Amino acid sequence: MPPYRKPFRCEILTPVGRRCSCDAVSVVFPATDGQYGVMGGRTPLVTMLGTGVLTVEPVSGELLEFFLAGGFATVRENTLIILADDCQAASEIDREEAWEAIAQARAMPDETDEEFNLRSEALDVARKRFAIVQTRGKGKRDSESG
Repeated sequence: MPPYRKPFRCEILTPVGRRCSCDAVSVVFPATDGQYGVMGGRTPLVTMLGTGVLTVEPVSGELLEFFLAGGFATVRENTLIILADDCQAASEIDREEAWEAIAQARAMPDETDEEFNLRSEALDVARKRFAIVQTRGKGKRDSESG
């Protein structure tokens, strides 16, 4: 294995449980200040997570993709720990539910500044979740139907 493909430990945790635990050679995730890439031997890091696609390339080679929204990431001693508010495998996202979340966000009130901000954030998250289903292959409903 080339030296730039040095493995490191990757743990993805959410309030509902562990989403991923593997040795990886590359992880790319959204942060509030842009995209971050992690490879083995990376310097220590602590950052707030954004919303978007989280990609994990395990040592086994099969690429894993997740929808990620909020939380924190830390790299220390060749281990990446992601503590996510929301993290769902892209293949588990139901296309109709993702579309419905956009409709629900659009229906939220926006008459005060606080309501407007909550609506904008909900709409941003819902659109990004739906975009993953659109661009990353079949959603849950599609794969069940054939």
